[in-house]
Amino acid sequence: MKNLRTIIIGGIVAGAIIVPTISAAAETKAGNHDFRRNDKWGHYERRESYHRRGSSYNRRYDNHNYRRDVHYGNRGHHNKPEIRQDFKDIRNARNEVKSDRRELRGDYQELRKDRAELRRDIRNGASKEEIFKDRQEIRDDFQKIGKDRTELRQDQATLQSDRRELKSDLHK
Repeated sequence: MKNLRTIIIGGIVAGAIIVPTISAAAETKAGNHDFRRNDKWGHYERRESYHRRGSSYNRRYDNHNYRRDVHYGNRGHHNKPEIRQDFKDIRNARNEVKSDRRELRGDYQELRKDRAELRRDIRNGASKEEIFKDRQEIRDDFQKIGKDRTELRQDQATLQSDRRELKSDLHK
């Protein structure tokens, strides 16, 4: 009796799930990609909707013609020694800028540590000599930061000039 009851309930649940999908699957409209031939030359309805006839937009051309914006004058530029050298110069200049930024960040961290040490010494009542040394360290940190900033600016300028040189060489 229990098995019969579970089989009947299972059948009802399965039927409730399947019946709505059958009516939706049976309903097809024209233009719903049903691939039936609609003219004497054998074109499919899907193809008409794909090309969007009557407009200048052509999806197939736009997706597959990836060479339409290529500047043919720049083809093979990586084989020229001056272009390769320009790329090397740019890479080296980027690395210089990166190392300068890292160094500048380290100097700022050192400055923060020295300021915290000075505050701690003042709070703890350190001697005048100790406070003088801490202030001297802070002044030295400011000088290092100034030097690193100018060096960073110079390396950034070098990077910009290398980029301009590469751009002008590519346009030749």
